[in-house]
Amino acid sequence: MDKSQFFTTKEVANYLKINEKKVYQLIKEGEIPCTRVAGKWLFPRHLIDEWIAESIQKQKDIFIAGSNDPFLNVLINKYNKDSFPESLTYYACIGSAKGLEALAKGKAVMAATHLFDPETQDYNLPFLSKYLEDIPVIVINLVYREQGFLVKKGNPLHIKDFSDLTKEKVRFINRNLGSGTRLLLDYHLAQKGVSPEQIQGYEKEVNTHLEVGLQIIRNEADVGIGIRYVAEMLGLDFIHISWERFDLVVRKDDYRLKPIKKFFSLLDPLNLSLSAHQFQGYDFKETGKVIFEG
Repeated sequence: MDKSQFFTTKEVANYLKINEKKVYQLIKEGEIPCTRVAGKWLFPRHLIDEWIAESIQKQKDIFIAGSNDPFLNVLINKYNKDSFPESLTYYACIGSAKGLEALAKGKAVMAATHLFDPETQDYNLPFLSKYLEDIPVIVINLVYREQGFLVKKGNPLHIKDFSDLTKEKVRFINRNLGSGTRLLLDYHLAQKGVSPEQIQGYEKEVNTHLEVGLQIIRNEADVGIGIRYVAEMLGLDFIHISWERFDLVVRKDDYRLKPIKKFFSLLDPLNLSLSAHQFQGYDFKETGKVIFEG
């Protein structure tokens, strides 16, 4: 074996211009290619070079994780159309809380979130310390959205309030654990003194607002919580619950990257004026505004 083809821990630290403690952290997290031989860590040079090249490419692409939103999909599609093949945006719809977790772990460079905090009555900011600890971030508003009950046309089961979800014939379709919509539901159930066990279908989950609406269209459920936009699109009735703030969270160090700046440039007034009439139940009053920096 040619020893020159392998780095020791000290050598790879020098090669990457980082300290050895950081190398051991990368090993622990499984982020750096390495092997253990006779009790020592070795790093194949060609794999280290490939890993560096992949890291450079990752800085050209945008990985978004978090909550589902149709307007965000429009922005992503426009970015990809304008920027391919130099850069692409990838979107993992895993829920608001998991989006912040993905951002904290470096699995995403942007989190899409609408988490409601009952204690402060605020969205998203109270959760930064919980999921991101001391990571400096910038929070930018995407939209305000109208959330409510999605029901069949004519509202045949007369759903008006959270207490109506306990009616014997009402079949509910829930959102995934960790989603902002699920958190909103559980807050209101607690306020009304309603137990999840009283709701038929509480344990049945889907990942998007559109899936909620389709469950109702297919007569697999009678009611779910979603945004007005989906109700209008599918021809369902909508019973208002509240307006919510939907934000994008990005690491402060990544905010300066060219792809991130280009993505946020899509939130210019002209684009918004063209989109506003297409998105019923949306308010663009603070779109693009920096909500928090720290």
